[in-house]
Amino acid sequence: MRTRIAAGVFAAAVIGSTLALAPSAQAQPSAATSCYGSAKSYSKPSGDRWYPNNGQTRLTMPGNCNDINIKPNQKTSIAVCFYPSSGGVKCQESFKTAPAGQWTVVATDVKPGTRFIFDFSSTTANTGVWAG
Repeated sequence: MRTRIAAGVFAAAVIGSTLALAPSAQAQPSAATSCYGSAKSYSKPSGDRWYPNNGQTRLTMPGNCNDINIKPNQKTSIAVCFYPSSGGVKCQESFKTAPAGQWTVVATDVKPGTRFIFDFSSTTANTGVWAG
């Protein structure tokens, strides 16, 4: 009888401690939350292949994440062109398919403050959000 009572008390203590830890574990934001939480909207007009078409954009400083991500409203093929501080332009060699309504990583391990533009494979209008 004592064994059953002791086992019941131990189980209640374990369940109670687990419940006490659960809220604090959920309160901490994940890296994805903070990265996507800083998402910026974009609207690429028809006839243009690049966004922005009048300059470059930058990864936030300090970076909320070290990737460039896009969530288009329409399925698209996309690459990123970088503007290194040494001058010139370096574009990714291939386009990535980004499904509508889903986050897609377009470039990884990008340093905060990096200047870049999006290179869409089409001149069709495109809207959505990006994060980096």
